[in-house]
Amino acid sequence: MLKIREYRKQRKLTIKELAALSGMSISYISQVERGEIDPSLSSLRKFAAIFEVPLYMILDDMDAVENLTLRKEQQLVSYSEDKKISYRFLTPLPSPRYSPEALLIGFEVAAHSQDVQEPVRHHSEEYIYVTEGQLTVQIGDTDIVLEAGDATVVQKDLPHICKNVTDTVVKGISAISPPVWGRMDLTAGD
Repeated sequence: MLKIREYRKQRKLTIKELAALSGMSISYISQVERGEIDPSLSSLRKFAAIFEVPLYMILDDMDAVENLTLRKEQQLVSYSEDKKISYRFLTPLPSPRYSPEALLIGFEVAAHSQDVQEPVRHHSEEYIYVTEGQLTVQIGDTDIVLEAGDATVVQKDLPHICKNVTDTVVKGISAISPPVWGRMDLTAGD
């Protein structure tokens, strides 16, 4: 279910105002909101830009769960471009009704892979816990080797990379607070 109507109302926009901002007809937007037609990807991108949210947030087709429980099949999964790293979102995604104050992600890193080519920085603390394998977390110029059961904290604004330099898969959990959503291509989990 698209969340265009919810975001439009949250922004206190009328359909006429949204039509003017997007360059789409009032009739088209009304039909999209009622689920009578499926919008084009181009239209969805325009809506996301107007609402200032990532595209996936208006595509959220998960059933509203009052208790915010995410069953395994409801959890969204994102992959690195080379498919060597997977991120399973264990926190509900933000919506007009709920915005998490932390982001919990289960991750798997294939042998001889790393999450990014250049160190990343974000204005959030990140907690990393390894459940299986060995992960090297490079924070600035320091390498921290985490074995299963070990955890570390990456303080906000510090450049970091997570690397698997071993021959086996590394699994773990990362918690980021406040959440950093960024651009993500998400699919339903298995």
